[in-house]
Amino acid sequence: MQIGGDMEALNTRKNPLGGRLSRGADTLAKLRRFPSRFQELEQEVQETQRLHQRVAELTDIVAEILVPAADRDDERIRAVLAKYNETSF
Repeated sequence: MQIGGDMEALNTRKNPLGGRLSRGADTLAKLRRFPSRFQELEQEVQETQRLHQRVAELTDIVAEILVPAADRDDERIRAVLAKYNETSF
C-alpha cells in the first residue's frame, strides 16, 4: 500500500454534501433572477398583445377593402387607413 496513493484517493473523493450545496446555490441564483426574468416575460407578453392588436386592425382593413365595389365607401376606407397609419409602427 502506497501512502501517497491513499492520500490522493482521499483528496479526490467527493464530499457527500458538496453536491447538495452546489444545487442549493444554483437554486438560490435562479430565485434571485426571477424578478428580472418576470419583467422580461411581462414585456414580451405586452409586445405580443400589441402585435395581435395590429394584426386584428390590419385584418379589419383588408376585410373593408375586399367588400364588393358597389357597397364600398371610399371615404370610409381612407379614414380607416389613415387611422391605422397613425397607430401603426
